[in-house]
Amino acid sequence: MLFNLSQTIVLALFLAQQTVAQTLVSSAIYQKLVRYTSFSSAAYGPTCAFPAYGSSVVRYFNDTTGTQTRATLFRDDSAKELIIAFKGTSSPKDLDTDLDAILVPLTAVGTSCSSCLVHEGFQAGYNSLASVVSSSIKSQLASHPGYKLTVTGHSLGGALAAIATSSLVGQKVPVSATYTFGEPRNGNAAWASYINKQIPSANYYRVTHANDGVPQIPPSVLNYVHHGAEYWESKASGNSASTTYKCDTDSPKCNAGQATGTNPINGAHIGYSDMVIGSSLFIAACGAVFP
Repeated sequence: MLFNLSQTIVLALFLAQQTVAQTLVSSAIYQKLVRYTSFSSAAYGPTCAFPAYGSSVVRYFNDTTGTQTRATLFRDDSAKELIIAFKGTSSPKDLDTDLDAILVPLTAVGTSCSSCLVHEGFQAGYNSLASVVSSSIKSQLASHPGYKLTVTGHSLGGALAAIATSSLVGQKVPVSATYTFGEPRNGNAAWASYINKQIPSANYYRVTHANDGVPQIPPSVLNYVHHGAEYWESKASGNSASTTYKCDTDSPKCNAGQATGTNPINGAHIGYSDMVIGSSLFIAACGAVFP
């Protein structure tokens, strides 16, 4: 009888933990995911004629001679917000960056963590733009007092956004929030702990979609771990606040528990918040209309 009672208690505790591990997001949060999916999508274009939400392009960044990393700085005057959006993988050179997966010491400007190891390619990509990105953001914030800064990116761009967030916070640049979509793992446990301390979990939205395979790489067997809570758009399409969950890091009830197939860059990876993302052609977030 005592054995059965203890089993019941353990089961109840387990179920309670699972309930906490997966909770529906509010409509307000889901609309934020939609907003920053648009800016992450827009970053794939070499130019953006009509940026989303009535925003404007402040500057395009392109490391033309090295990693070919790209980013776009947007300004939304109605929202008093700057948005720095990093482009994801769209070229063979980007793929080289992705595959340069050795863990190396964290050296991005502004960071200070002797035990932190990060993905070599991701850090090199960010470092190639770090100086000009940070100086442009500082200049814009100085000339637009009261504006907030949001960092975003999809896929490779999500990993760059993570390192950018750490770097900018370390330089005393106030990051209001970070939204990443399909962000791959990008460092070791010490790195995860470090960035979790730099930016409150309530201000970092690591968004995944259905069985997107990219958030599941590089594998944890290589000492890579995720940081922060996960926001999982659970359906293949037609997502809303009623199908999007906040989950614990790498919860098996969310993206980490989904079979991705043989290619991590699957259909779920190129569709977030019911938008096509990852293409440099016909970007709806830049005003393009599909033929």
